[in-house]
Amino acid sequence: MSVKDEKLDQIIKTVEANDIKFLKLQLSDIHGLPKSMAVPLKKADDIEDIVNDGLLFDGSSVAGLASINDSDLLAKPDINTFSTIPWRPESKGTSRFICDIFTTEGKPYDGDPRGVLKKALEKAEKRGYQFNLGPEPEFFIIKEDENGNYIPADEAEYFDVEPLDQGTDIRREIVFGLEQLGFDVEVSHHEVAAGQHEVDFKYADALKTADAVITFKEAVKAVVHNLGFKATFMPKPFLGINGSGMHCNQSLFKDGKNIFYDPNTETQISQDALYFIGGLLKHAQALSAILSPTVNSYKRLVPGYEAPCYIAYGFKNRSTLLRIPAS
Repeated sequence: MSVKDEKLDQIIKTVEANDIKFLKLQLSDIHGLPKSMAVPLKKADDIEDIVNDGLLFDGSSVAGLASINDSDLLAKPDINTFSTIPWRPESKGTSRFICDIFTTEGKPYDGDPRGVLKKALEKAEKRGYQFNLGPEPEFFIIKEDENGNYIPADEAEYFDVEPLDQGTDIRREIVFGLEQLGFDVEVSHHEVAAGQHEVDFKYADALKTADAVITFKEAVKAVVHNLGFKATFMPKPFLGINGSGMHCNQSLFKDGKNIFYDPNTETQISQDALYFIGGLLKHAQALSAILSPTVNSYKRLVPGYEAPCYIAYGFKNRSTLLRIPAS
């Protein structure tokens, strides 16, 4: 039995044991927003056909994915991404695969954001590199005031505790949900702005991290909604206070060693790391089309709020695009 067959057999057993009745096939649009379709499972063995054959969908109706005159695409599950969704009812529950997108001829689709990342990582892997990312996503928990306007759910600040921090129990439920999804959560806390929060999880290879970030956003929004609030990852929902970003701690490994580290230099930063930093700075303006894709993104990029206002790098300056952390 192949590794894929073994994994599939284990998934089928899990579905049977946990009374799973729906299977979500998830993909993302050009903005990184999750899209999904739910397939009712008449029997657990149905999963095998879905994994092998995929599911046809209208790619032109997903933002930035396909044109209306060439719209048919195929979503095929990545068998390594199976999970059961903890915020859905346990009875007759829901499981999920993250999908790769293919053409109807069975070829990887060039417009698939996940597929683009996989191609880049494959090129790096051929050179012996593994690119790792450790994200620090920030978000606001908000509520409606008496006039129906959205406001921060509390007035707490960085690292505040109860009763100022009204999000302690909400973050607790978020962490429990993430752990059920296989996340290795490292820390959670109130952030600088009123109503702002951060939950950090352990770094991993770039593909696993990208999948995790999309899952993280979906989980946070679902858990917060179930508790009577709303969560937003909008960069700058409120003027006059810090906006939300997502620091990405980056490292490049070869033969099990972090090639960005050199103990023999004054800064302990290797020449390879400086080349890497130089490349990011050189292409920063082009990258902003992806990293800051909306008008609201630029409302955040102003001095005084720990946002990257300058195309530069430094060791302690949180206004630079790239900051080298202490460890």
